Amino acid sequence: METLTFRWVLIICGVLLLAGVFLFGNPNKTPKKRATRPKKKTRKAARERKSPMAPRTEPTLSEPETPGGGEGRQEPAFDAGDGATTFDDTQGELPIDAPVDEPAAPAPMAQPEKVVVLYLRARDNRTVSGLELLEAAQKSGMEFGAMDIFHRLVEGERQPVFSMANLEQPGTFSPDSWATLSARGMTLFMGLPGPLSALDAWDATVATARRMAELLHLDVLDDQREHFSRQREGEIREELRAFERGQLPEA
Repeated sequence: METLTFRWVLIICGVLLLAGVFLFGNPNKTPKKRATRPKKKTRKAARERKSPMAPRTEPTLSEPETPGGGEGRQEPAFDAGDGATTFDDTQGELPIDAPVDEPAAPAPMAQPEKVVVLYLRARDNRTVSGLELLEAAQKSGMEFGAMDIFHRLVEGERQPVFSMANLEQPGTFSPDSWATLSARGMTLFMGLPGPLSALDAWDATVATARRMAELLHLDVLDDQREHFSRQREGEIREELRAFERGQLPEA
C-alpha cells in the first residue's frame, strides 16, 4: 500500500515537472508583447475618430444678387434705433456754392486818351541825390507811392493828377536806397481824362515842374526834349482846350 502511494506521488511529480518544462522552458514560444505608448499620429487619428469635423468649404467671391436681378455691391443697412448716433446734415454745413468774402481788388485805371509829358534834366551833367529828390518832391506837393514813383493826388480820388518817374530806366525809385540813389533827371506825365479838368491838371503839372527845377537846379524840357518855352506852353494849352471840347457831350 505504501509502495503504491509512493508510486502515485512520483507520477504526479513527473507530470508537474513535464508541464513546467513545457510551459516555461519552450524556446519556440512567442513572448508576450508589452503594451507601448501610442504615437502622436495614432492619438491624433483617435481624436479625429472621436470628434469628426465638418468638411471645410472655401469662401466664394460671388456677390449677392441685388433686388431686381441687377448686379452690384450690397451695402449694409444701419438702423438708427440700434444705438447709432445720428447727425443733422444741415447743422454746421458750409454749402459748397456759398460765396466767400474776399477783399475787393482795386478797380483798374482806365487807359488815358491823351498823355502830356514834361522832362526835368540836371544841369552840367550833374546828378541829384535821392535825399534831395525826396525832399523836393514833398515840398512840391507830391507823394511817393504806387509803382515806386511820385504822384500828385486829389483827396477822394484814386487816379493821380500827374506822376513823376525816374528819367533813367526802369523809371522807378528804390524806397530802400534814398541815401545812395542818384538821378540825372525826372519825367512828369499827365494822363487825361483825370480827376481834374485838362487845363487845371496842366497848370498843376507846369507849376510843379518849375518848382522842382528851382529847388534842384534843373532844366525843364517839353515833350520833344527841347527847352520848354512860353510859346510851347501856350500850344499845349490850346491842344488841351480842344481835347476838353471833344469830351463835352453833343447837344
